[in-house]
Amino acid sequence: MAALLSSVAVGLLTHLWNQPLHVPFQYAHLQGDDEEDATLDLMLIKNVHEQGWFSTNPKLNAPFAQHWAEWPMGGDLLAYTIKKGIVDVTDDVPLTFNLFWLLTFPLTALAAFPVLRKLRVSWSAAVVGATLFSLAPYHFRNGAGHENLAFYVGIPIVVLLCLRVLGPDGDLPGPAAFRRRATWWRVRWMLLGTVLIAVTGIYYLAFLLTLLAICAVITVLAGRGFGRLVVAGVFAVTGLAASTLANLPTLLYRAQHATNLLGVPDRRLGVSEDYPLRIVELLSPVTAHRFPPFAWLADHLYAPNQQGMGTAMLGLAAGIGFVVALLTMVRHVVKRGHRRGWNFEARIGVLVLVILVVGMGGGISRALELVGLSGVRAWTRIAIVIAFAGIVVFGRLLDRWRVRLVRPGTTGRRAAWVTVCAVVLVVGTLDQASPALMPNPAARADLWYRNQRFVSGLEHRLPADAMVFQLPVTDFPEHGAIASMSAHDEIKTGYLHSRTLRWSSGGIRGRSGEWQWPAANRSTNSLVRGLAALGFSAITLDRDGYPKRQAPVRIHHLTARLGPPIADDHHGLLAWDIDHARSALLAGITAEQRHRIARRLLDAPQVFLASDVDPIRNRGEAQPICAHATALIVNPSHHPVSANTRIEFVPKPNVKPIGWARLRGRHLTIPMTGARLVRLRLRPGINRLELHVDTPHTRCASAPTAELSRVTVSLPTNR
Repeated sequence: MAALLSSVAVGLLTHLWNQPLHVPFQYAHLQGDDEEDATLDLMLIKNVHEQGWFSTNPKLNAPFAQHWAEWPMGGDLLAYTIKKGIVDVTDDVPLTFNLFWLLTFPLTALAAFPVLRKLRVSWSAAVVGATLFSLAPYHFRNGAGHENLAFYVGIPIVVLLCLRVLGPDGDLPGPAAFRRRATWWRVRWMLLGTVLIAVTGIYYLAFLLTLLAICAVITVLAGRGFGRLVVAGVFAVTGLAASTLANLPTLLYRAQHATNLLGVPDRRLGVSEDYPLRIVELLSPVTAHRFPPFAWLADHLYAPNQQGMGTAMLGLAAGIGFVVALLTMVRHVVKRGHRRGWNFEARIGVLVLVILVVGMGGGISRALELVGLSGVRAWTRIAIVIAFAGIVVFGRLLDRWRVRLVRPGTTGRRAAWVTVCAVVLVVGTLDQASPALMPNPAARADLWYRNQRFVSGLEHRLPADAMVFQLPVTDFPEHGAIASMSAHDEIKTGYLHSRTLRWSSGGIRGRSGEWQWPAANRSTNSLVRGLAALGFSAITLDRDGYPKRQAPVRIHHLTARLGPPIADDHHGLLAWDIDHARSALLAGITAEQRHRIARRLLDAPQVFLASDVDPIRNRGEAQPICAHATALIVNPSHHPVSANTRIEFVPKPNVKPIGWARLRGRHLTIPMTGARLVRLRLRPGINRLELHVDTPHTRCASAPTAELSRVTVSLPTNR
């Protein structure tokens, strides 16, 4: 019943009968929103459909292949298993994308109901609670763009396990009991729930491990022995083991390949401070609330001048439970009751307080980065754990009202109770589901079909398996927004709509697709000739990826070299045919010379720069430096080459006007006013260039970046 009510509610809220389900619910059109990640998810569904799974795709990262195994996906294993089943039946990628998001609602309700019953909520209140939890503001705010995060079926298990650890001795068996097979059978569902968490989100596993550990430590400090710490360890090890097995392809890939110089993913220390949990947002109404005064309040409680996630709002029902749990805990502490064990709501209050201490700005999550959890950057998402804890308390409050309302001898008591449940369910749903967060595929339909027509036109002109080089070159799968383009736009305007072509985009940053960056900096003539030698059949260009003055120049040069575009969507996308000009581009050269031209494009040296201020490497762009930095110059060829290297320091006012660099013992003085161009002999592989600046009386670890010097290292291309 909870799953059915959840499905009906989401159908009504989204006006599902009016939606074009063959157009994705989200399709990127602006930088920085979650619709960029929707494109990524659509790509992975298409990978699964065409290749059997998403680990390798020869249609991306041409002339090589996309090796997605490097990106940790174990937390999404169950989601993509379900998506594979759907797409194999429907043969429709956007429909699969939409159906999975719709399925996350009833599946969440199905998972929440038995846990609510286990936590002493009556079945009728549990139906209401499970339905409201499945329709949490967090669910709509993540939307289809983060539909794997919206698949939070493991969160009720997180709350259940933590409350069991905090509960009386009878709630969990002691460490000695695990020597008996019957004990393992008794906790089998909680163990399976831990496995479920491990394969439905790395965020949710991190929440479980952190909260379990802290709750177990609290029981030790409360003088209840170390038994709960051991039992919590059993569940933690189960989750870690399941996560390890789920991420085994990634672990094997990384063990078999050299370290990625750019990091996949890359996370700097302190990233948890970007998206902290804020109490005022927990209790804030949802964005664009249906009740105008609440909408005004939400707008004014949002973090000013900060990029927020907007996922922390609890909604009215969970918010009431949140407040009651905290007040009950305070009352219990102040009153100092003598009854053994903790009051149930007070226990939930303790759990909520722990979550706040972990997720708030400057909280425990900041320290957890030092032990390897820097990949979990948005701790505001832990609000969904608070949401379920609040729903548990709210469900128990409903039961107290039921006891008072449904008294023996009262006429119409059952009808009154059903009415109360229905009113609570309707009001709670309307409070949580902002109209502004509902999917609107109809608004994306024109863009979807326009991109489809553009790619179809190319496929009619080009042979099967033809390679298409896409300009501008962008990062993937992170940091891909450039100029007016959204991240992953070249996946959206190419591979997603293609059946027969191969595309240059989609290569994991720092790997085999890195040749595209120095190639894109060459003159148009040099680039086109090299692409022809490599076997590319076409070039596409997106005007939105260039500053306004650069795009016309690039288009003019391509047209002058290759003739008029063979495809134009009249909104920014253009394509040119290389095949028809190949003979002219490569006229008079031998096969060996053609091979050398191709290798020259693929083997251009690459530079990766990191400093003591920012250890996250970039491709030599301006980097703050306090005392030292390291430029790794990669020579992909199998023989030494000479390369001009441009090194530039931009000093802060009080720095001594001297900098220096060292490569294999060679000492180079670098002026602090202007740049120095040096000729370096690069061995095959990685060449390490050390850069230094004299910064007296500066504590580098805590120096403000605005007061530091900056350094740039580049390899000017022979144009």
